[in-house]
Amino acid sequence: MKQETMSSLLIAEICGKQHKDVMRAIRKMEPAWEKINGRKFALVEYTDEKGEKRPCYQLNKIECLYIATKFNDEARAKLVLRWEELEKINAPQLPATYLDALKALVVSEEEKQRLIEDNKIFFCKTLIIN
Repeated sequence: MKQETMSSLLIAEICGKQHKDVMRAIRKMEPAWEKINGRKFALVEYTDEKGEKRPCYQLNKIECLYIATKFNDEARAKLVLRWEELEKINAPQLPATYLDALKALVVSEEEKQRLIEDNKIFFCKTLIIN
């Protein structure tokens, strides 16, 4: 499963801060994070309105909330609420009825069977070739 992330650009937008200030806060907090967590924040690039490449950070939820500890209460609350919203949007939907649950189970089992057959075919071809 792909881990959800948020860019420093979006963090700046949500919190009503300038991107350069968010970048500065992240850089300032990165050494402590690296010391405790053993890795740096993911530094990536984006293309600005002028078509120039600029740096920004891509942070997972925990990293984002760690950075938010430096922000004021309102900005921190906005980030927490945005993560909650993202998690609800991306949460798997549970079947609404028993019938829907059974249909989903059938689809899942059919997919498993298809994968098993595909693997058998692949391994048979591999044995024949070798």
